[in-house]
Amino acid sequence: MNEPTNDPAAGQPARIAEARWRAVIDAAVDGIIVIDGAGTIEVFNRAAQQMFGHGEAETIGCNVSVLMAEPDRSRHDGYIRHHLDTGERRVIGIGRAVTGLRRDGTVFPLRLSLGEMDIDGQKHFVGILHDLSQRTELEARLREATALARIGEMAAVIAHEVKNPLAAVRGAIQVVGGRLPAGTTDAAIVKEIIARLDGLNDLIQDLLVFARPPKPKVRPTDMRRLLSGVASLLKRDPAFAGLEVMMAGEPTAPVPADANLLTIAFQNLLINAAQAMHGRGVIRVTLSMIDVWVRVEVADEGPGIPAEIMAVLFRPFKTTKARGTGLGLATAKRLVELHGGRIAVLSPEGGGTTVTVDLPSAEAAT
Repeated sequence: MNEPTNDPAAGQPARIAEARWRAVIDAAVDGIIVIDGAGTIEVFNRAAQQMFGHGEAETIGCNVSVLMAEPDRSRHDGYIRHHLDTGERRVIGIGRAVTGLRRDGTVFPLRLSLGEMDIDGQKHFVGILHDLSQRTELEARLREATALARIGEMAAVIAHEVKNPLAAVRGAIQVVGGRLPAGTTDAAIVKEIIARLDGLNDLIQDLLVFARPPKPKVRPTDMRRLLSGVASLLKRDPAFAGLEVMMAGEPTAPVPADANLLTIAFQNLLINAAQAMHGRGVIRVTLSMIDVWVRVEVADEGPGIPAEIMAVLFRPFKTTKARGTGLGLATAKRLVELHGGRIAVLSPEGGGTTVTVDLPSAEAAT
């Protein structure tokens, strides 16, 4: 009869194997997750913790679906049951693109490689997860750069073939209209034609600025003075007569910028805000310093922006307006980034939209 032993060395090989195995999975740059046949998480390595924002202690014992976005979250247990019941392999050994859900609620793209193993007659599954966020972002930037190059080529052709003849046509129609008696139907028609030609000219100009913005002529720029000038321009438009622009905040450091290009950017932002409120209400423009950044917040009291629009908000030619070009926000973003700045939009469910622009101050450049 074997007597039980209290020798610490008896379990040492198992502890060494455990330590080696743990060191290997924690050294992996990809997330490694092991679950049992019920979908319960058994292993959650360090890379997975960083990837999802969950600690190991709070994750072990939970169902793996907590790391998934819909519709996979609701369907995952059914996937496991189907595999255990039928033995059919839909993902195991093949791999596929999936969407992960971080602790803060954000979703991100993943590449999942899945394997299975038997331990004491019980099925367990090993998932290796590679975060595709950087790759997806890089691909999006490459697509945007390619699109911008094509738009630039198109803009150059339009400028050469359309802009100058358009000015000649407008001039000729204006001369004809000047010979018509005021107040007649024909005079009103000519006035409408000129307005439409001006709109087309504005579209061409917007396209040129977006596709081929000039190199900024940088000078120290007082942002409060620049924004006050933009607000004054907005008030001159009869369509916005019922609008008030309220300026707030403390004086900020100068911004090394091209005042003309930033005027175009903020004019687009204020016009968007004014149109969201149908030309009536208050737009609040707030200036502040965030470290070495000059922050400008443009807040409106409009109905807000639907989630499906937020996802493509800065994409060229995307607009919810009946006669909009869809270049306003895209151009503003392009011009802000041309100055080394950044732009973000917040639109809560209750309505109202706040656009935040951060621009590097002169202090940031020193």
